[in-house]
Amino acid sequence: MNEGITVELPPELIKLSGLSPELLQVKNLLIWVLELYSEGKVTLSKAAELLSIPTDKFLEEFYKRRLKRVGGPQSIEEAEEDFGIAQRGNQGS
Repeated sequence: MNEGITVELPPELIKLSGLSPELLQVKNLLIWVLELYSEGKVTLSKAAELLSIPTDKFLEEFYKRRLKRVGGPQSIEEAEEDFGIAQRGNQGS
C-alpha cells in the first residue's frame, strides 16, 4: 500500500527557499530521511534506498550537515556494511 501526504508551506517560505516545487519536495524528503536515520529509525541502506541514492552519497549529505546518529547498527552485518562504506568514502577524499 502506497500512501502519501501533502504538506502545505507558506508562500513566503517557498519564495525564501528559492527552489522550484519539485526541488523543494526532493529537499524535504532528504531532510526527513536524514532525521529518521539520525534517530536510528532506519538503517543506512534503507535511508539511501528511500532517496534512491548510493549509500556513500547519503553519508556525504549526513556528515555535511554535522549530524550525529542516536542509535547504532542493529546487527553485526549492518555495522560491517556501515564501516565498509565509510572506509571507501575516506579513500576517495
